[in-house]
Amino acid sequence: MHAARATLLAWSCTRVCVAALTLAFFGMTQGAAAFTTTTVTTEPMSEPGVAVAGDGTVYVDGPEGLLSSLPGSPSPVFRSEDGGATWVKTPFGLRENLPGGGDSDLAVDPTNGALYMTDLWLGDSTVSTSSDKGNTWLANPLQGAPVQDREWIATSGGGIVYHAVHQIPLGLVVAKGSGGLVYPQSSVAATPVDQGGCLCPSGNLIAEAKEGLLGSTDNVGLIYATSSGGVRFSRSANGALTFTNVDIQGPTSYATTEAFPVVANAGGGRLVATWLNVSATGSSVAYSQSPDWGATWSVPRTLLSEGASVYPWIAATGSKVAISLYHSNSAGTPDTVPGNAQWFETYLESSDGGATFSAHVSVDSLPAKTGPVCTEGINCSSNRELGDFQMIALDPQGNALMGWVRSPDNGSSTEVLLTHQ
Repeated sequence: MHAARATLLAWSCTRVCVAALTLAFFGMTQGAAAFTTTTVTTEPMSEPGVAVAGDGTVYVDGPEGLLSSLPGSPSPVFRSEDGGATWVKTPFGLRENLPGGGDSDLAVDPTNGALYMTDLWLGDSTVSTSSDKGNTWLANPLQGAPVQDREWIATSGGGIVYHAVHQIPLGLVVAKGSGGLVYPQSSVAATPVDQGGCLCPSGNLIAEAKEGLLGSTDNVGLIYATSSGGVRFSRSANGALTFTNVDIQGPTSYATTEAFPVVANAGGGRLVATWLNVSATGSSVAYSQSPDWGATWSVPRTLLSEGASVYPWIAATGSKVAISLYHSNSAGTPDTVPGNAQWFETYLESSDGGATFSAHVSVDSLPAKTGPVCTEGINCSSNRELGDFQMIALDPQGNALMGWVRSPDNGSSTEVLLTHQ
């Protein structure tokens, strides 16, 4: 969660960055791609989440600071119905006077397009739902038991919604409800012991519908890092009633808690995951995949080790796997790169189910920021312009959409951008 940022400086609204991804120029083998970047907002919003409806409507949400305005501090949601070319800030509705602004997440119901949102205010989370593309909202400021930290939301469709939270002191808790406002079922997905003693928030939450009544046989999964340099997946095949924890990467000498690990569902029970391995001198982006909803995982492999990387995110459908991150050509860890290191929103993809990946390419010619990136969350005193993540999603045609942050003045001013492949 992050403090509210100062008044923002708006840059140009639209840039088209055409990346000729040829073997000669980028060392790539998967043809050419074009990227278009538009400004979603110049409000002080951080950590933009990206969600795409079945009709192609794109939503971007993000927090503006815990209790950043009173009496309410809801995190905004922006909507685009033209592929990200233009944006509308949706009304707050009944969220307007409720607490939030710490962390936020948004999910779109694949069956009816309903929106389900969670908005952290530390004591708890305000959960809300909209059935008309964010024009009106119903909301409940008490999702579950206090005290809560980083929360995530996912839906399997048909109104079945899952909510994950770092519940202090229980660990990682996943709740289930119908309609997105009340979550009567709650289970511990991972304890602090499962996390290796780490009192840490998890990575993202995923869900997949199966044939059981009221989601009783839904696949649900939560990814998380451990204090021993590992990454684990907590999986459920009974609608989040019970969970089993599986290693993706066992204990290592790396630090894996400096960025959220991320998992995506490619369909048919096939999962893909990415995370950041940080050593004393550098950082690398790792990858693994599972054919059976996380019961087993491939041996982790490194996709990107040169320069410095931070905050990778992953999306997948069918044979396409897409990864975005912030990357710098300067060597070092995110926190130790030199002051002149430039960070760029960066993309790489696989078109063969993760067997091979393209080389990484910057999707915009202007840097997101310059200098170190502090990955210590609320313990940071500076270099927090990029928050704790950027995000990638795929539209119905399989094109990548990346939500990310740029700081034009490398300080108090930020803008949220959406880059569309």
